[in-house]
Amino acid sequence: MKIAVVGASGNTGRIVAELALEKGNDLRAVARNPDVLENLASRGAEIVAADLDDREAVFSALSGVEAIYYCSPLAVGHDEPFAAERARGRNVIDAAQAVGAKHLVLLSAMGPEAAPGIPLIETKRAVEGELAATDLGYTILRPSMFMDNVAMAGPEVLLGMGLSWPFSEGALIQPIAASDIAQVAFRAMTSGPRNRSFKLVGPEALTFPQMASELGRALGSDVKFAEISDETFVEHVGAAIGSTEVAAAIAGAYRLWERDGGGTGDASVIEREFDLSLTRFRDYAAQLADTWKRAGLI
Repeated sequence: MKIAVVGASGNTGRIVAELALEKGNDLRAVARNPDVLENLASRGAEIVAADLDDREAVFSALSGVEAIYYCSPLAVGHDEPFAAERARGRNVIDAAQAVGAKHLVLLSAMGPEAAPGIPLIETKRAVEGELAATDLGYTILRPSMFMDNVAMAGPEVLLGMGLSWPFSEGALIQPIAASDIAQVAFRAMTSGPRNRSFKLVGPEALTFPQMASELGRALGSDVKFAEISDETFVEHVGAAIGSTEVAAAIAGAYRLWERDGGGTGDASVIEREFDLSLTRFRDYAAQLADTWKRAGLI
């Protein structure tokens, strides 16, 4: 099968691309910066550079493919990031139709069908709606928080300052590993469109103090949890990603998840539909600790 992974350098796109090669598929890896995909090129992938803002480049990048994986990215470099994200989604969807692709797997975000005032979720739903309105075969994946996000600050911060997030101590969430999201996406692409959306959650509901405890157990040191305000989150994350507007939208989505229980769900639906066993947070923490130890970071 000729598969295109749009955003092959991303957290899930990279893993989907690796799975496609492992299973003997004809892979086209699409990214803005092709230099970061040298590992995939050395294994036989066709590497294509394309800026998702460039409609013609997107059409050219998807020519001749049968199935597409697309993670709707946060357009942090734009003055109007959510308008840009929607335009990018439209470019990919229109290109998929034009080239005769059979299936588009879209990575979206968890949340309600409508979330007024939460532009991150509203934008994702708009892209989903445009896809569903076409005659394309599709599968929409709506993940909860990535387990991998807890490692973004690195071991020094995690072991020093602790795990800090804009959730209360009692808030429950079912984080899911990026590797599991990629497995679902790949299995969806290669087994045919479902023409519906799926809520992607991990196998257990946890509080952030429980996650901190599991991380501490794996790392061999105490990891504390501290709830932070949306303002603090926006200040730090906004500086890191280069957009306070996007950071504020992420914080808004998190608070919405906590208010309506949107960060939890029935993980068995995904396990049955896509025939896989989801990663438990304790196992993710152990893998993370092993990776950091082998890299000499702890």
